[in-house]
Amino acid sequence: MLQYCEQWCVSVKLTRYFFTPPADCESYCKPVKGNLKINMKKYCKKDYAVQVNVLDMETVGDWAKFSVNVVTVYKSRGDPIKRGDHFLWIHMKDLACKCPKIQMSKRFLVMGATEGPSERAGLLADKNSLVIQWRDIWTRRLRKYQRKEKKGKCDKA
Repeated sequence: MLQYCEQWCVSVKLTRYFFTPPADCESYCKPVKGNLKINMKKYCKKDYAVQVNVLDMETVGDWAKFSVNVVTVYKSRGDPIKRGDHFLWIHMKDLACKCPKIQMSKRFLVMGATEGPSERAGLLADKNSLVIQWRDIWTRRLRKYQRKEKKGKCDKA
């Protein structure tokens, strides 16, 4: 577990930004086993699922504000998410522990929950969100999940 939390500097160096890991990293950042797999149950639980290209990042208080380009929207519950430029907000505590792990100039699948009204316009990701580097083979699977959701299968998942 300690090794997992110490690896935070690897992703931080790749993004060219430096953060101090939280003191309680070990207890806060427990990786969920099987967290990197996409299945219908996870798809149904999340409020949004998008493919993004990470462009830039800046810090705003305790938050990292990533400029992302939404390439494809697979799911958008609540306010509709449109393709194009958006912000992806991640709390520094989550970013320092690599929950989620995110890097510049890479494409990612981001699946998360929308929270109530916020002063932060855009998407929100935290340690419970699924943020994984994009693989082209997921396109068909996510389209299949879209079709199943439209048929009401998410109510049963």
